[in-house]
Amino acid sequence: GTYFDWEYIANFDHRNLEVRRYLLDAVDMWAEVVDGFRCDMAWAVPDTFWQEIRDRVKAKDPEFLLLDETIPYIADFHEGMFDMHFDTTLYFTLRQVGRGDEPAERILDAIEQRTQVGFPDHAAFMLYLENHDETRYIVECGEDEALAAAGALFTLPGVPMVYGGQEIGQRGRRDALAWDHARDDIREHYERLIEVRDETPALRYDGTFRRIDYETDTDRAIAFVRDHDDGSYLCALNFAPGATTVDVGDLAVDATDVVSGDSVAAEGGIRVDDVVVCPLA
Repeated sequence: GTYFDWEYIANFDHRNLEVRRYLLDAVDMWAEVVDGFRCDMAWAVPDTFWQEIRDRVKAKDPEFLLLDETIPYIADFHEGMFDMHFDTTLYFTLRQVGRGDEPAERILDAIEQRTQVGFPDHAAFMLYLENHDETRYIVECGEDEALAAAGALFTLPGVPMVYGGQEIGQRGRRDALAWDHARDDIREHYERLIEVRDETPALRYDGTFRRIDYETDTDRAIAFVRDHDDGSYLCALNFAPGATTVDVGDLAVDATDVVSGDSVAAEGGIRVDDVVVCPLA
């Protein structure tokens, strides 16, 4: 049988020892040649099977990555099963914010929800905007929103994932990569965000996240801080067309944006077009 009407998704009987043996043999074979597994529909497989897989692959390679796709995510999947989790809550929130259906502050709520539902502080999350099942973000939400959402991937706590074509402004979700129509401005935006994250420990896995008080004239902009022993950074995102000013009060900020290299100082705060990352003074 299959799940729902998904013609190619077999509903295996994991209680059958022959089936289980066959699947574990496949795990053993592929674990020799890959660095990790993305486990689709993790909710549809018994926990004991994931635990058995984890024990097998970690015994040979403690750094072997196990990533679960579960909608919505399940905190119990972290304990003894998976190292990293698709952040489906943030994904749907970024879509809602991009469409203008929710205020941008819901993004901060989505990050805090991780611990509220029971994930430990050290749990890792994969951040994503697009996949082969969904309309491209730039098509559904718009270009200004897509630039801000890209900024979210590289400044919020988690591991950013870029779906092929997203970084060149591709509009078809399952088309061949449209290199001849690549948007250089979008590609350069992604390249710079990647560089900044690589160069800034506070934006990576070891960096912590905290909310701050801020004021802005639109509900489509947010600000937060990422902290690390090597330095702290103010991050601001604006999903609205055009620039907005974000006032962070008495927070001491060096108004040089490390993404653009330009000063973003403005009367009453900092100017944010799409994404800004500024060191705290």
